[in-house]
Amino acid sequence: MNKSESIKVIFVTEHEGFENIKELRPYPASEYMPQWFKDMPAEVKNTEADNSITDHIRKKIPNIRTAKLCPSFTDIHNEGFILPAPCDIWLRVEKDGTWEYRLSNPTFSMEDHGNHQYVNHAKGNVKHVFKLTYPYNIIVPDGYSIRQVPMFYDYNPEWHIAYGVLESDKAPEISLQILYTSEDNEILIKAGTPLCYYVPYKRTNYSMEIGKYRLYRSKILEGWHRGTSSFKNSSKKFLTERSYRKDS
Repeated sequence: MNKSESIKVIFVTEHEGFENIKELRPYPASEYMPQWFKDMPAEVKNTEADNSITDHIRKKIPNIRTAKLCPSFTDIHNEGFILPAPCDIWLRVEKDGTWEYRLSNPTFSMEDHGNHQYVNHAKGNVKHVFKLTYPYNIIVPDGYSIRQVPMFYDYNPEWHIAYGVLESDKAPEISLQILYTSEDNEILIKAGTPLCYYVPYKRTNYSMEIGKYRLYRSKILEGWHRGTSSFKNSSKKFLTERSYRKDS
């Protein structure tokens, strides 16, 4: 069985004593999942109005899988780390462009990205960009970068952190760009609220080409068969590589 490479990521803060507050430390993404995703059942009743699904089949296979058993939904929660809000963050943006912020912890700092830097040029509903100097730095091995990723499936209409890539082995400082999208003129982000994911990856160069389907047909079909080999959680059962011992 192939073992994935293991690297150590270290978060450090210059704010003495702050690292002792467990609820405000960065933590593995596997420890967080949106409440609506937690509440989603793994299976629901097979009630599709499909003539090909007879009552007999429904009795034999009464349930169908939901997205909770889809690896594209679940595996993202096993990547990287979550950065929680280090304190209460109050933001205000008026229609005339006036802005203001307050941090409950006065030892932390924040500033703004002027509208001429982003808002005046971008399409969308971003009304202002605030920049939080995060109270932790991140230490990664040489050759590694970080993807700064907004919270997955968060559906937050008020704000989100900008997606970005940082060569954190060269610059360990963390600055989070908070994109204000709320229709209200003020919002409050409470301490401990998940802000974004930090996902480390090894920098490398990629090339691409458009290949011939026939050359990769077997591999493509193998993947399809793995995903459909069981009525229950087939992806987890057959997408994970296993080693087998041949009997002599």
